[in-house]
Amino acid sequence: MKRNVHTLIVLILLSILYTHAKEIYNFSSLQEENILEQNLDSIEHWIDYSYISKALTIIDETEKLALDSGDKRHIARIYRLRSGLYISVQDLEGFETYLEKATILQKQVQDEYGEIYINNLWGLYHKIISKDNDKAIFFLKKAIEGAETYKYEEQSIDMLVNLTSIYYRNADWKNCYEVSQKAIELAKKYHKDVRLIYLYYRIGTACVKTNRYDEALSYFRKGEKIAKQEIDSAKTTNFANHTLYLTGIAEIYDRKKEHKLANDYYKEYIQEQAKQNNIFLEKYAQDIKGYKELQLKQKDNERILAENKYQQTQLKLNEYLLISGIVIIVILVLLILLQYKNSRLKTENNILLQQKNEELLEAKNKVEEAYKQKTLFINNITHELRTPLHAINGIAHLLESKESNEDQRKEQLNILQFSGKYLLRFINDIIELNRSDDAYKISLKKHPFDPIQLANTIKDSLNFFIIGENNNDFKFLLDDKLPKKLLGDPDHLSRIIISILSNTSRYINGGVIEFSVQHLFSGENTSTILFSIKSKALYFTKKKQEELNKAFIENESAIFTSLSDENNLTTLELIIANKLLLQCNSKLDVVSNEKEGTAFSFQIPFEYLEEKVEQAEFDDKKKKDVKILVVEDNKINQLITRKIITNFGYQCEIASDGYEALKMTEKNGYDLIFMDIMMEGIDGFETTKRIRKSDEKTPIIALTAISESENKENFVEAGITKVINKPFEPATLLQQIQIVISKNRSVKS
Repeated sequence: MKRNVHTLIVLILLSILYTHAKEIYNFSSLQEENILEQNLDSIEHWIDYSYISKALTIIDETEKLALDSGDKRHIARIYRLRSGLYISVQDLEGFETYLEKATILQKQVQDEYGEIYINNLWGLYHKIISKDNDKAIFFLKKAIEGAETYKYEEQSIDMLVNLTSIYYRNADWKNCYEVSQKAIELAKKYHKDVRLIYLYYRIGTACVKTNRYDEALSYFRKGEKIAKQEIDSAKTTNFANHTLYLTGIAEIYDRKKEHKLANDYYKEYIQEQAKQNNIFLEKYAQDIKGYKELQLKQKDNERILAENKYQQTQLKLNEYLLISGIVIIVILVLLILLQYKNSRLKTENNILLQQKNEELLEAKNKVEEAYKQKTLFINNITHELRTPLHAINGIAHLLESKESNEDQRKEQLNILQFSGKYLLRFINDIIELNRSDDAYKISLKKHPFDPIQLANTIKDSLNFFIIGENNNDFKFLLDDKLPKKLLGDPDHLSRIIISILSNTSRYINGGVIEFSVQHLFSGENTSTILFSIKSKALYFTKKKQEELNKAFIENESAIFTSLSDENNLTTLELIIANKLLLQCNSKLDVVSNEKEGTAFSFQIPFEYLEEKVEQAEFDDKKKKDVKILVVEDNKINQLITRKIITNFGYQCEIASDGYEALKMTEKNGYDLIFMDIMMEGIDGFETTKRIRKSDEKTPIIALTAISESENKENFVEAGITKVINKPFEPATLLQQIQIVISKNRSVKS
């Protein structure tokens, strides 16, 4: 009850104070409304013509008048203008603060132009502060759309200018040119010469970048003329624009090899720059002096106004002293309570801050650990890449020499092909790993292969892959009962075996490593093969074996786990081998003791019935009738692809870009088109779309390095029949040619 009475007394006292204060500070609302409107219009005009110092002189007074008026529409407008003023003087913090205030108020008033202006400012915010060009373009286009809807043509000019600046910065010369043309038409219509200066330079630059020098020169001259007129008539203080055009014109003449004219414009630029620097310094000094005098005058006026108000209010001050004293006592009590609450809140915040610091420290440790794991992973990837590359370089050197006979050369070419396939599969695995959410989840292929031949190829390749690193000796034991043909992924299997052999070889020096392949048992259409790698010179401690087994059973993080001993030897290759085996429904078993050494083994069930792959058979006469177009902008890729296709017996023509491909498809008919995606001019997607407008039946296969899964919608939308990822094997290319052409001919028939 007492608390309610006290509250009522405080409210009555505050009401009395407000009534008297309103009597003291009462003014003519109509007069201030007119002053406010005039000031707002003046500020907007001065910002528009870059007279920033003039706008600064009345911005504070105008904001106070707007706040005193209580009109949300005026307050929102002054916040918008202040935000625009701050961006002009590069006060980004002030710009962001007032932009947020203006946005909040704008939602509470019905002001079509205000909403358009706010969208324009948000476009500038994302362009300058957040550096998000996509959002900047979104808000600017939204502002322009609103201006067109509500017939604010003149106001849309600035928004178009801002949009051209983003396209200019992004070197998007096509959009920069088109938007600049639209803005120039409106700027001419409303005599916005200041905006034309920027627009002519940007559209001229777009022409220069697209080698349209005469058109660029025309725009530069128009812009230079306006910039000169603006300076001469003192409509602007921005002297840099004129000199910018001089350098632009000089650069065009330079590119056109008209060096005399270029030299003349460079000289004029230097003279004009020196002249304008002097003018700028003088004007700057005058502005500073005038601004200081204006500040002194304003302070003097404020002092006189304060004295008058003081004299008027002093007469009534005494009657408020008693009331004020009571109010102060109440406020002090409230402050004490508030201080107590703040103290408790501060204590809670300190506890929370300590918890956050501990969380940050834990996160820091995790990041550092992740960095170490990433470094070790990259080191292993580097080793895996160097291994086949070393073999390729060695074979290339041997092929250059004339000492090898025909049989040796065939053997060397076989090793070279094996190394190339090994490298290609490894790169494809890395690409799959990058695309997949599940670490090392790699799709397996099924091809018929001879396990004995594969083992012998690995044996012959060891001279270039492993042997020689630590002077180790290798023994190969192959079971006579091994089937001659198995169905599986030989490249995948090769990676597993070489990873284990390489890891074992790097752990020992001058030892013997035994590799055996044994047929265990056969089932219905399957044959289980046991692969073993043994060495008495290698021993893992019990702790090391536990760490290794732990790494084997870890999921996503296991591929980045590294186990190192005092010699910094890593078992990451074993972890990768185990991950690869998991894809084959198998696992790596490790047995190690001091007496017998270490044995690695794994079992894989293979199908031994060869799958028949549907593919069309063509005789030589039919092949010669097949016309294939390859659209590729890389000369080396053109040569290789063309050679592969002609070696298969098909006709092949080359288009170096999308435009040439369009001309050739209009003129000639093709049975199949191979399309590169990443090309200059128009890319493979756009080229395919244009071909599909007149030809929906011809198969188009994309030969590209980009991911099919990540760009699936683009491939489907363009009308691409099939995707083959680079690098590819010739056999894959031949298979797809036969399948696609066979299907296409069956449809036609």
